[in-house]
Amino acid sequence: MLVRTLPENGRKSLFVASHAGRIYGIPEAQGRKLIDELLEHVKQRQFVYTHRWRANDLVMWDNRCTLHRGTDYDDLRWVRDMRRVTVCDIANTCEQAGVSGVA
Repeated sequence: MLVRTLPENGRKSLFVASHAGRIYGIPEAQGRKLIDELLEHVKQRQFVYTHRWRANDLVMWDNRCTLHRGTDYDDLRWVRDMRRVTVCDIANTCEQAGVSGVA
């Protein structure tokens, strides 16, 4: 499954990440090529958000449709206080789509 539909609003997002190794159901080389092409697509400037941090900022995102990339951070110069809160989705993506895991 490469497209995820959010049940709350029907919006679709690519469900791909750099750690994806293959796509079941198509030859491995072809799947790797497709993963690489999709990653290049989602990294285009118009799809990237970069936050410029200021004191007291709060940033929230939907992990179901966000590809994360960290950047260099000078922790000797700047103090960082990060706190994480996670809320539960109704089920994992494959389960929502009625797809069983492939071993």
